[in-house]
Amino acid sequence: MTGYQKFERALYYIVDEKDESNRLSKSFNYFLMVLITLSVGEMALETDDSIFLPYMWYFTVFDIFTVMVFSVEYIIRIMTAHLDPENAGKTRWQSIRSYMFSFAGIVDLVSILPFYLTFTKIDLRVLRMIRLMRFLRVFKITRYNNSMKLVVDVIKDKSSEIGVIMGLIIIIMIISSFIMFYAEHDAQPDQFPNVLGCLWWAVVTMTTIGYGDVYPVTMVGKIVGSTMALLGIGLVAMPTGIISAGFLEKVNERKEKKLAENKKSDGKTEEAEQGATSDDDKKHFCPYCGHRLD
Repeated sequence: MTGYQKFERALYYIVDEKDESNRLSKSFNYFLMVLITLSVGEMALETDDSIFLPYMWYFTVFDIFTVMVFSVEYIIRIMTAHLDPENAGKTRWQSIRSYMFSFAGIVDLVSILPFYLTFTKIDLRVLRMIRLMRFLRVFKITRYNNSMKLVVDVIKDKSSEIGVIMGLIIIIMIISSFIMFYAEHDAQPDQFPNVLGCLWWAVVTMTTIGYGDVYPVTMVGKIVGSTMALLGIGLVAMPTGIISAGFLEKVNERKEKKLAENKKSDGKTEEAEQGATSDDDKKHFCPYCGHRLD
């Protein structure tokens, strides 16, 4: 292994090592989690001119520091993409492309891109919109927080079930929007002006928010509204139940895996102790005649 390969592997162990016993990697992860949290807080404070304008210099310095850290991390991840076990069998360039176009890679890029675009001749209004995308940094924290990883894994595993429920909810809302438009438009043209306006009513009714500012007055409208409210109680709660069940499954899987690892390590320890004991016993007997020496 060349010196450069050792350097790459050392960087990978720090930035993306999955071993929890690696203190340097854990410290780096904690540092980035704190930095991401402070960065999102800083972006929120920037929207308050009474706080931002008097301390603009400090905000700017902290933003530059944050971007530099995230930029170095992004470069390191590109350099060490081929060391990721998920990219086993791929070439270096295939691994880099796989990382850059992954969700994590896109979030990492968007986290730093707005800063560098400030040095270009982009229209200020467009640049302001792009800078707002910095809030996507909050998604970076999912890489370093095991609890967030658990939630993401659960959503991935249950994506098909959640997709079916969400599709059913959308279909019901669209159908009810058309019915409500034909039922309520003549009676309340201002409240139900078009199907899109009715769709907004369907969303707030289905999710049981119901602001109370828009409500049906016709018999058909009241029936549809009542049906939507009752369906919303069950259908909208179903994704939550699916995620909760998946969360418990993942937690139990992790517990079983950890228990199996502990049993395996305990078994090795017992074997080593028995081996050591047998070696000690052998020392007390003559290897030729078998009589006890002491």
